[in-house]
Amino acid sequence: SPLGNWYAGSKGCWFKGISVDKRRVIRSAGFPDLRKFGMPRLIRTREATHAFVGAICLGLTLAFPAANGAQAETPCPIPDGLALRDIALPAMKQAAAEDRRLVILTFGGVPPGGADAESRDTTYPGRLEAALSAALPGIEVAVKNEAPPGKTSADVPAALPGLIAKTGAKLVIWGPGGRDVMARLGIETFRDAVNAGIEAVRHNGADLILLDTTFVPSPARMAAIEVYRDRLLAAAVANHVPLLRRHAMMRLWSEDGTLDLAAHDPAEREVVARHLFSCVAQGLAAPIAAAVR
Repeated sequence: SPLGNWYAGSKGCWFKGISVDKRRVIRSAGFPDLRKFGMPRLIRTREATHAFVGAICLGLTLAFPAANGAQAETPCPIPDGLALRDIALPAMKQAAAEDRRLVILTFGGVPPGGADAESRDTTYPGRLEAALSAALPGIEVAVKNEAPPGKTSADVPAALPGLIAKTGAKLVIWGPGGRDVMARLGIETFRDAVNAGIEAVRHNGADLILLDTTFVPSPARMAAIEVYRDRLLAAAVANHVPLLRRHAMMRLWSEDGTLDLAAHDPAEREVVARHLFSCVAQGLAAPIAAAVR
């Protein structure tokens, strides 16, 4: 499970033996101000990087128990240039108007994070559901979370019709890329899978929001994922699919101190992960609510 990988050192997410030119990583990241942080801050220790990469590389699908006495979470700044705005979700809007009910399909198993993890809304789906319910009073909101189909994004398109029918979802939120980097899925196969997934969602009467790949303070992972990220962004633009710029947001939150993505302590990493769930839920809830009003 993702939780097991995290505490085991994230052996599924670290790419051993990859030789990376530091300057190439900095340039490929698309954020020139990365230089001011220096490589020691980004690399940290191998063990610490492994641990935290495991927590977020599979997407926002882990659950953790609420920490006793935890401090209130800092709001996550989302600059206008990164915010998802003015998106069209016609299937969702029609469902809101006719049924006063919205069902959203997300992907990712929620492994045990304490007996009361889900009841305390510490999961990403739970926080998204809560944020949308607050933004859309009078409309019933249900976020249905399913395990990612198969082993890579190539397995997702064929499974989408059944999952949409099973859940009744009118919106699918999909973040391809993380598992594909781990599995070293062929780049063109990945591109074809994303395009096929987009078509499958539309053909089955639902809307789609894509999630950009995650950001982690690991030069090797950044270099490995960049080509997948390029294909994902290109597919979103070509098919006019809204895409939440999760990678850039996470990078901003890491650099401005909102989230310590290089946290070492296990308890601190749990707090950071829960905070991250809230941050991304905020980034999704506002544009979704605006699109269905």
